[in-house]
Amino acid sequence: MNVDLLPAKNSGDRSFSEVSLRLSAGAKARGQIKALGLKSVAKSGLATLVGKVYGGKGVILMFHEFTHCLRKKLGSGCHVDDFEAILRSLRRSGRDIVSLSEAVHRIEDPASRPFAVLTFDDGYLCNTELALPIMERYEAPAAIFVPTEAITRTINAWWLGLRDIVQKNDSVDFAPMKTRFLCPDYASKVATLRHLVAWVWEDFHRADMLEEVFRENGASLPDLAEEFFMTENQMIEADRHPLIEIAAHTTTHRALGLLSEEEVRRDIGDNKEFLEERLERDVPHFAFPYGRPSLTGRREAGIAKEFGFQTSVTTDPGCLFPQHGDELHMLPRDDGEYAGDGYTTAVCSMNGVFRAISSRGGSPVVNCS
Repeated sequence: MNVDLLPAKNSGDRSFSEVSLRLSAGAKARGQIKALGLKSVAKSGLATLVGKVYGGKGVILMFHEFTHCLRKKLGSGCHVDDFEAILRSLRRSGRDIVSLSEAVHRIEDPASRPFAVLTFDDGYLCNTELALPIMERYEAPAAIFVPTEAITRTINAWWLGLRDIVQKNDSVDFAPMKTRFLCPDYASKVATLRHLVAWVWEDFHRADMLEEVFRENGASLPDLAEEFFMTENQMIEADRHPLIEIAAHTTTHRALGLLSEEEVRRDIGDNKEFLEERLERDVPHFAFPYGRPSLTGRREAGIAKEFGFQTSVTTDPGCLFPQHGDELHMLPRDDGEYAGDGYTTAVCSMNGVFRAISSRGGSPVVNCS
């Protein structure tokens, strides 16, 4: 979440310093170079060559929101056209799009066909309204990881709160930083939102410091939860669709590394129980909120295994290899949504390009220790 931001103004009053943020020329250039580089890798066939070593048997792709207009979400989420292009590419590549349970069988079967798994985090209503019609055209299943408090409307969806206050205000008073962010246009709004999200990711304790910020800037987290997340009945209805499987994502969607072992057990176990009671079936799959930055290591994976989950997924980049049959509770997952070019990013993900870059010539198998 490193964001290079350039203060354009700093002329504060007694209580708040005023700052207007823009992505610096350097940050923009790096973004353009990255996008062009990935596109070149994808189109030249280099991604396919990398995939022969790093592509493994399969890949799990991660999504959150879907949209017809990235601008309305300040660049977040996956454009529906990109999502369709990703599914079309997966089909053309010869990969089967399968469930997580089927993925486990294929990881362990040396004769299995290559595959991809689609996963959606947090239980957004747009998963069924926008993504599902495209999934139906390609007969592509997906798992939707749902936190309990998204359904009960009590979740601290701080990321939605930050987006909301930046979206609808030309200036945001941010007391924890003693800063007034001036954001009257799209460029400054995008830069401000990235800056504030990165600030929380630096220390997840900060997510609990934002209640007053939201209140003073006119954001209601329960209202945002009502607007963006599925209701309980919608979740149950979605789970009955042959292409959708509701899966677990903790009760509170907090960073698990901040919690005691007892709290982690309660956060994971209560969510499993909540979902199973309402869906009237076993819930065998789980996703860690935020992935690696919120984990302490194997503690959380061990707890998920104790609760009987068949798999647990992280946000560590990388494809799936036979060795992951012994690491089913720390499975890697590649981000399938990138506002600049979601399709190219997914092509590189499914061929293990990001894992190849991060390992710099090391083993293509994810180190789960």
